[in-house]
Amino acid sequence: FVKLLQDKFSIDPLVTRTYLRLVQHGEISLPDIAKMLDKPMIEVEDLLGKMLSQGLVIKTAGTVSKYTALHPRMSMTNIFKVYEKELVQNLRDRRATLDRIVNLLTPVFENREAKTR
Repeated sequence: FVKLLQDKFSIDPLVTRTYLRLVQHGEISLPDIAKMLDKPMIEVEDLLGKMLSQGLVIKTAGTVSKYTALHPRMSMTNIFKVYEKELVQNLRDRRATLDRIVNLLTPVFENREAKTR
């Protein structure tokens, strides 16, 4: 899964590994996730914040905050929506670039046409 999501959707391998751990283990506290990943808590906190914003995990309420994975169908849908949005924006940017090139080349082409008459 890690390589597939990285190759097809540019998902950070650490995000995927963390998500898979949460799928397997259910609710896990920040310190326990940091221990599982062998990463500093501040780094894991940033990672989980990223995963929250990507719609991969939810933070449970309580005296000790815990994190749990969203259902795989929801998570993969969220991944695809982000990918789709980026892809559409990329296409729009490329179209805009081509339009600028057309606008720059059209006068040159038309000037050439006028000279040959």
